Amino acid sequence: MNRDKIKKIAYSFGKLLGFLGLIYIFYKLSKEYSLSSFIEKFSNFKSIILPLLILNILSSIIGIYAWHIMLKTYAKKSFGYISSYYYFAKTEISKYLPGNIFHFVGRQALSSKLGISQAQMAKISLLFMLILMVATVISSTIFALFSNIENYIKILMLFASVASIIAILYIYPIFTKAKKALMVSILTFSIGLQGVLLSIIILWQIKEPTLTLFFEVSSIYIISWLIGFVTPGASGGLGVREGAFIAIAEFINLNVDSNIVIFSVLLVRLINIVVDIIMYISTFLITKKVIV
Repeated sequence: MNRDKIKKIAYSFGKLLGFLGLIYIFYKLSKEYSLSSFIEKFSNFKSIILPLLILNILSSIIGIYAWHIMLKTYAKKSFGYISSYYYFAKTEISKYLPGNIFHFVGRQALSSKLGISQAQMAKISLLFMLILMVATVISSTIFALFSNIENYIKILMLFASVASIIAILYIYPIFTKAKKALMVSILTFSIGLQGVLLSIIILWQIKEPTLTLFFEVSSIYIISWLIGFVTPGASGGLGVREGAFIAIAEFINLNVDSNIVIFSVLLVRLINIVVDIIMYISTFLITKKVIV
């Protein structure tokens, strides 16, 4: 079986998972809500929707800085963070489009302006994905340690974190270990904010929220985020991430009503999409400040 055929099968499988995930979510949704009750639920978040949007934007801005560090290592000319932000935000929204071709084209345009070869840009993209996965495992593990998740799962997560850190430190020798550690730290914090975002949404709906539940929800969502991220063909992890969180929450008997869980994963997805749109629109306001 040739490589193109394998890619096509993997891509189709990812699309299928995303589709099945969406069906699963809407099936669960239909069991818990009517349209009117779902809309009413949204109205309860009017007072904190702006802080939630700001938190998500902050997560993205911090994450882009790690990509900026990678670009500067290979670039043949100096440039500021604003240029990295411009191209990342400009192309990030394309992850929801079939094929993600604009993702590739937009960032290749940046590489040509910085004197980065296509091969080097491919290495940057691969390293970014690898470090993002490592950061996700670490971030989820940190939250898990303060939760009620079973101890054997915590031990496995700690082992995975240590192993992934060791692996990432010894690849891509062009980057110093200190620089790679910095990028891992940046992305760990960035991804951690995504877990915090969902935890805030869930705890906002609970009469007696606890800190332990906060850590547990954060850890589970970050793992769900990783599942959506690594699934090929799933546009922005759409359907996969939400379905994974609901499934994991049920599997470990998360002490949260299922209607709250379902609503929360849909709200955080909506916030993610709105933030991607906001950041895309913001690129038109900073075009003149982009020096490359």
